[in-house]
Amino acid sequence: MKQLNDSELIILFKKGNKGAFEELVMRYQSHVYTYILSITKNEEASQDIAQDVFIRIFKKLGKYNDENKFKNWLFTLSRNITMDYYRKNAHKTLPLENKDEDEFSLIEVLSDKDPLPIEAAAIKSKSQSVRKALDKLTSEERELIALKDSLTFKEIAEMQNKPIGTLLSKFNRALGKLKKILLETEPEVCHEYM
Repeated sequence: MKQLNDSELIILFKKGNKGAFEELVMRYQSHVYTYILSITKNEEASQDIAQDVFIRIFKKLGKYNDENKFKNWLFTLSRNITMDYYRKNAHKTLPLENKDEDEFSLIEVLSDKDPLPIEAAAIKSKSQSVRKALDKLTSEERELIALKDSLTFKEIAEMQNKPIGTLLSKFNRALGKLKKILLETEPEVCHEYM
């Protein structure tokens, strides 16, 4: 089913093929999680919210009619559910970053093969450096960088009702800011990723 596009998978799902929905989840779960994490900066909350997103998608997908804009709908729903989470949990303080130093990053979990211990430590260190640098950006900048990982500028513009030129400008400024932060704090990581 990996060769089918989103629209074809949605049609199959509407015809009762649950495997089509599983393929959509596999296709987008890491992107949705990473996007939500860019907003919450809390791994546990992001996992819970991402699960809620896919539960809501499962419930509503049978009535969904605009198959060509599924990705936009998915990320808009992800943002809305994340904002709802904040409103419902406003009394709780969300940690700004993961305090558990022994926990592996998403980059490591998603790698195709198990790295050697020395490689795992290097990956963890680099991902923590990038995460710390991202934390210094505004929430709007982090969100835009996370969205660009999964969507085109045209899709982001449609989702946010903003001109593409404005988004390109903001994205380039955010990347420039991120690069400057990494050059000041972790130049070797900056040269590797940027």
